[in-house]
Amino acid sequence: MGILTATLACADWLHLGDDLRALERGGCDWYHLDIMDGHYVPNLCLNFDLIRAVRAASPLPVDCHLMVENPGDYLPQLAQNRVERAAFHLGCPVDTASLLKELRRAGIAPGLALNPDEPVGALSPYLELCDWVLLMGVKPGFSGQSFLPGTVERVARLAALRRTLGRPLLIEVDGGIGPENGRACADAGADALVAGAFAVFSQPDGVEAACRRFRAAAFPGT
Repeated sequence: MGILTATLACADWLHLGDDLRALERGGCDWYHLDIMDGHYVPNLCLNFDLIRAVRAASPLPVDCHLMVENPGDYLPQLAQNRVERAAFHLGCPVDTASLLKELRRAGIAPGLALNPDEPVGALSPYLELCDWVLLMGVKPGFSGQSFLPGTVERVARLAALRRTLGRPLLIEVDGGIGPENGRACADAGADALVAGAFAVFSQPDGVEAACRRFRAAAFPGT
């Protein structure tokens, strides 16, 4: 069964509770939370007060995408707010293997995010320590970008690495995802898709209907 997760960075923050309930009714499985520090990417996005409010308002799991230079600094608050999954970027100036192990010790499923200009093979030394990979379909840091078509091939390459690895590894794709390219990513081996402004939050018939339509198109039969 495919997993649909929606990025709350694209939600209506003045009516966030309404959007959370609409996502739940529409079949969303997780919430995707983007943390941006203004350094790794130019934008600032979300904070832990908002994450705390989301956790109090909804039972759905949370995956967290850390677009920050020093992801280890965020680990205590990730744990305090019961974030189920967190991914940081492969290119961060940290000891990647050590931080993945620290996330696991904190009870958080560890993951790595990979930018479009980074080769899939660069993940290989760390996949034994990962529970998931967040494969970017756009450059990180800005919503509304167009999906990069080479992403589908990158999903297929990562799925091939997963077969070689011989252990569970969830593949999630983030950025510019819509029903058609979402289906292509799922067919190539993606397990989870991040829905944003284009797919869910800007549709004229509302968040719930858009969420249902996205799921039916990207993951038919679920």
